[in-house]
Amino acid sequence: MNTNEASGSPVMGTPQSVILETGEVQTMRHRLHELANVFTGVMIAAGLLSQYLEGGSLQHYATDICEGSDRGCVLVRELRSQLLAASSELEAAVSRSAIDPARVEPGIL
Repeated sequence: MNTNEASGSPVMGTPQSVILETGEVQTMRHRLHELANVFTGVMIAAGLLSQYLEGGSLQHYATDICEGSDRGCVLVRELRSQLLAASSELEAAVSRSAIDPARVEPGIL
């Protein structure tokens, strides 16, 4: 993200490809795994809370938490899939072309 020199505010630029090395891909996979663990804990606690509050006036809050954490899990899965697909595409392109991986444009990793 760029910043506007005059105001110092962020300016959205055009999407760019990000190339991650193997170690960075592994780090991102680990972070996504840890984030999924956080969402799992929230989903379990919210589900138990929802059962406890069943029929009560506050149950909708627990239901909202369940739905939000479920959406977060879906996003983590999508990101992990995109990361794995992009890193596989990069590996395939590099092995086919025998060129420097830094020069291959696989899309967003």
